[in-house]
Formats: sequence, structure tokens, C-alpha cells
Amino acid sequence: MALFASSKYPKTAKYEADQKKLIADSARFTSYLGSDELKRVKELEILINSSDFKKKVDKLKNEKFKDTSEYRQLKKFQEQKKSSEFKKYFKFQASGMPERLKQIENSPKRDELSQLSELIRSSEFLSEKKQKGFKKTESYKKLKQFKTLSKDADIKLYNKQIKSAAYKNFLNIHDSERLKTYHGLEQEVTSEKFIEFKNWMEDKKKFHKSEEYSLIQEYNNLLKSPDYIWYVKTEKNNSFDLINKWELCFEDEFNSNQLDKNKWITGYYWGKALLNKTYVLENEKQFFNDNNISIDGSGASINTKNEETKGLVWDTQRGFMPKDFKYTSGIISTGQSHRQLYGKIEAKVKIQHSRPVSSAFWMVGESMAPQIDIFRFESKNAKTFKSGLQLLNGKGVELHSKDIKGANFESDYFVYSMEWSKNKIIWYINGVKVNEQNNNIPNQPMYLVFSSHITQEIDTLKSPASINVKWVKCYQQKK
Repeated sequence: MALFASSKYPKTAKYEADQKKLIADSARFTSYLGSDELKRVKELEILINSSDFKKKVDKLKNEKFKDTSEYRQLKKFQEQKKSSEFKKYFKFQASGMPERLKQIENSPKRDELSQLSELIRSSEFLSEKKQKGFKKTESYKKLKQFKTLSKDADIKLYNKQIKSAAYKNFLNIHDSERLKTYHGLEQEVTSEKFIEFKNWMEDKKKFHKSEEYSLIQEYNNLLKSPDYIWYVKTEKNNSFDLINKWELCFEDEFNSNQLDKNKWITGYYWGKALLNKTYVLENEKQFFNDNNISIDGSGASINTKNEETKGLVWDTQRGFMPKDFKYTSGIISTGQSHRQLYGKIEAKVKIQHSRPVSSAFWMVGESMAPQIDIFRFESKNAKTFKSGLQLLNGKGVELHSKDIKGANFESDYFVYSMEWSKNKIIWYINGVKVNEQNNNIPNQPMYLVFSSHITQEIDTLKSPASINVKWVKCYQQKK
């Protein structure tokens, strides 16, 4: 375990936990993208930063009542009300004199006096006045009545007032356009709406009582939301690009008690698919046996054993030939269920290595090459494995592989990954890049294979060998 603790790769449990968290965070991020909260933040952000909104806020903070047209209306009204003409007009009107004068003007006494005045100015009256015995005439009585009426208090008041400056000022203003304007202003500045506006504009806390302030507060509170803070930080890190570009196209968690035959075949594809036969190649010293593949509900194991058996070997000259074997092992592949061109392939695997057993996780197409080795353990111990390509040339198979070190790969499960694109293949262990190739990249669909082989003559296996697979997953790039 000390070797694993000093591994240059993250611990598998931590790597898987980080991956699960990343997936969960991605789902949370995607969910928040469609949330009402984020929608509201965006709406308020646009609104609050708009020029119209900023103008409103500036107006609320800085505009005084004296800056408004309403203030100018009030000022005009107050100036008119304070003018000497209007003060005299309202004083005269408040005295009741206009109504009193109107009563007098329309009274019988005023009518009688008017008639008598017209009579005594007539030529007939003036002629009669010069004659003897005038005092005994009816006209004389009329004259005396006129003089009496002329001394009447109401008549004297009327005659005095209609000659006064106050009355003339009253007549000048009454029913004038100026007075109409005054009353219009008075109606405006004494209205409930005007008073509310004036009180609002003179309120030193009006901005804090405004809808705009409420919207700004709502926006600022949303910016402090834990979900929004997490969203902004996550968006800035842009950590979901790699997750979001992949979609799952094949997986098996081996969580049943038997191998899923709809996904896996147990033998070389060419024999199982075409002939329904299990065979091995002529240089292999083990035979594949389904009993060497075990499923316990939490993973699959391929075990290599010291075990005698009979089986078929494919001889390139003579075809299938029977042979006795000292060793058995197993192979599973997706040759009949899943193939893909490019994408991401990964599996969580623990190796129990015993040289010269070659335990491998690989991909291949219709022919034995090209072949992609995601891992191939065949060194002296489980501290080194190979990843790379096997290609055909004029002389046979050409290896383009790299030794991968950095941990004791028997010590725990590791996640072995490969990203395959048109121009390159990159290999990873627990998310750490360990190899990259940019030439001779295969361009044909391939299927997955887990297998163990023995290609060297030995007397006996000194220790057990196995491939233990917790899960395998395949992804394709989203379109």
C-alpha cells in the first residue's frame, strides 16, 4: 500500500468521487441555467444597467422639487396670490362688497332713483320747475323723493364704492383670463395628486422608498445567493467542457450475478460470431474457458489458472486443430454488441499480475490489426504496463507502445481511459495523461476486449493472475 500511497496518480476513490461530483455539479449547473432565479438575475441585470433605469435612479437621488415643472406651477400660483392686485381682489371679494353692490344695483330703490333721476333731468321737468306753484305739483314731490333716495345709505354706499380703486381693480380682474389661470393653478396645486408628488419630492428618503431601489436591492440579494455565487464561480472555471462534450453510448457495471450475453461474447469474435467456436491462436499456451469468467454482482473477473483442458487452435496452414492445454483463461468482447469509431473509453480495473500472463484491455476491428492497447500487462511485475498501437507492416505486427509506470497497479483499482479522435489518441490513468500518439491513428469502428494470454512456454504459474473489472463505459462526442 505504501507504493500506492506514493503513486503519482490520484487515488482512485478520490478520482471517482471527483468525477461523480463533477457530473453532479454539471447537472446542477445545467438545472440552474434554466432556473427562475438566474432568469430573474439576468432580467434585473439588463434593467438596472439600462440607460433609462440609470436616469430614473439619478433623478430620484438628485432631482429636487424646485427642479420640476410642478414647482414652477406652484411658484407661479404663489406669485399671483401674493401680488397686490390679487390680494386686493380677494380682500374686496372676501368683504362681501361685490354681492352687496349687486343687491343694491338690482334693488327697487336703485330702480326708483334711476327713474327719478331721468325725470328731473327731462326738459318738461325743468320747464315745470320754473313755473309758480311748483312746490304744490306732483313733480315737486318727485324731486323731494329723489333727494331723499339720494341720501339713502345703500345708495350712498353704492355710489361711493363704484368709484373706488378697489372696485375698479375687482372689475379688472374678475372674469379675466388671469383669474382663470389663477384658479386653474390653484386647482392643480391643491389637488391630492400634486400634494402627494410634492411630499414625495421633498422626502429625503424617497429613493429608498422607490421601486427602483427595491429592484436594486432584489438584484443585490440575488447576487449573494449561494446558488448564484456557485454558478458564477463555476461558469468562470468552465469545468464542464469535457463532460458536456461526451454522451454515454455503452456501459456495463457488472452488477448482476451473470455475464450479460447481450453485451459480451466469450471468445474471439471471428470464432464465436462466424463459427460459434472457441479457439486460440497458434502461439497461445492457454485456452479460453467460460468458467474462468466470474461475476459477483459488483464486478467481473477474468482468471488465469494452472488447469489442463482440451481446445482448438487456429493454425494458419491447417485451420482448426485440437490441442491439449495446461492453462485456462478467459476473454470477453463486445464484438457483436458495440463498436465505435472515436470517442472516450474507460474502465475501472485491478490487475493481479503473474508473468508471463499478458492481461490486456484493448480494441480491434475486423482484422487483428490495427489494434489499440488501452493497457497490456506483460512485464516482470505490475508496476509497468504498455499502452499504444499495434499496426501491420510488410513484416508483420509493428508496436507503437509506451511503458507506463508510477504506481503498483495491483494495489488497487485504477480508472484506465482513452480518448480517441481522428488525429490523436490520449491515454489516462485516474485522469492523469500518460501517453499520446498522433500518427497512424486507426479510422475504423472497433470493439472492446478484456483478455488474458500466455504466449511463452512455462512449467506452471507461480501465482494466480486475474483482470478484475468494476465497470466499463464508452462515450461518443456530442454533435
